[in-house]
Amino acid sequence: MESVPNPMDPTEVFSHMPETVNDVARRIAAAGYSLWLVGGAVRDHLLGKAPGDWDFSTNAPPESIHRVLSPPYRLVTFGLRHGTLHVVTPDGPVEITSWAAHGRDGIFKDLERRDFTVNAMAVSYPDGVFLDPFGGRKDLGSGKLRGVVDPPARFREDPLRLLRAARMVACFGFRVNRGTFEAMRGAAPGLAQAAAERIRDELWKLLTGPHAMDGLELCRRTGLTAVFFPELLEGWRKRQNHYHCHDIYRHTVLCVGFSPPRLRVRLAALLHDIGKPRVRKKVRGIYRFYGHEELSARMASEILSRWLTPKKLGEEVVTLVENHMVHSTDRWKDGAVRRLIQRVGEPLLEDLLDLIRADRLAHGTEDDPVGEVERLAARIRRILDEKPPLTEKALAVDGRDVMAVTGVPQGPEVGRILKRALAVVVRDPSKNTRPFLMQWLRDEAAKGKS
Repeated sequence: MESVPNPMDPTEVFSHMPETVNDVARRIAAAGYSLWLVGGAVRDHLLGKAPGDWDFSTNAPPESIHRVLSPPYRLVTFGLRHGTLHVVTPDGPVEITSWAAHGRDGIFKDLERRDFTVNAMAVSYPDGVFLDPFGGRKDLGSGKLRGVVDPPARFREDPLRLLRAARMVACFGFRVNRGTFEAMRGAAPGLAQAAAERIRDELWKLLTGPHAMDGLELCRRTGLTAVFFPELLEGWRKRQNHYHCHDIYRHTVLCVGFSPPRLRVRLAALLHDIGKPRVRKKVRGIYRFYGHEELSARMASEILSRWLTPKKLGEEVVTLVENHMVHSTDRWKDGAVRRLIQRVGEPLLEDLLDLIRADRLAHGTEDDPVGEVERLAARIRRILDEKPPLTEKALAVDGRDVMAVTGVPQGPEVGRILKRALAVVVRDPSKNTRPFLMQWLRDEAAKGKS
């Protein structure tokens, strides 16, 4: 990361504060308590970015915060053992940490326990005194990510901070300083203690960052990958064939980097070749990976489940993974393109094309890696404009016709017959007429009786 100037006035951060967040701060300050804006909001403001998270630190005891804010706000106390409450507002959650137990120097104690120096800055509300006891603003300027005071202790307190470091590298392009890097390596096994959903949330932010490849590499180099995603390391230094410049691991990371920063497509890029190392075989001196897309899809489903991925998103990513092996499409007939559209579904086509583009770019061997993909994209657009029948609902016959003509009773067999009829009209949409399909049903019924 190049040096980042931070000419922003820290006190101006309050001008970005949403009204209900400002109301929460006003109520605490009006009750006579000290209040400091801390953490990511101060960091983002100094980087010239719009703050997204609003965290405060105060000398008000938790019970006093409750009394001042509830009502009108609802407070959540799942972090109370750390002195932290979450205030639910229409503009998002507000985190408030009480340092009442630490006396006058409580704000310094609070900042001392933060994860990284760039997150250990504070601005007092409402007068705007800027507090930076650990050089966070200087580290922002040089693009350095450095642990506060005792990095190993900070990582022991919350092992998720290890993955947060990689996420911040991915999102901001920071470089981890040597002492913090070594502390990460030593503490990496502790990440196994973090809740799966917290790991998932940090990983997904990492994957959609502009420097996601650097974040993934930091995870590998510090040993974090071995804890939460060991399957990725199976491709480390596993050579491929003449279609690839890179080993399986490097190809995968490049594929993530070449894909657009949308979670669904980046998850698919991360998992698209995850089964390759397990099917890798040398055939007549050349490495082959027969059936890797099917195994990758099965492994992707298991991994996404382990990461507590919402069902719909998981199914969509698996669909992308199992359909990413698309080759020689210039020689495809329109029926093959229609079958691809049908298998993947129109809502996922853009992501599939982006995944295929990224995959081709990550090969590193082709003079025109995406030309064929662009021609396929043009054909898909043309075919979609023709509005071909791609679902059973688009057929000129329905289940009642199937039962009337074939005599099959209501049940799964009706659906199977409609599926076969759809395959016929996907190959040739001109056959999606009632006369043709009614005759097709009669022919099917006759076959069943013969």
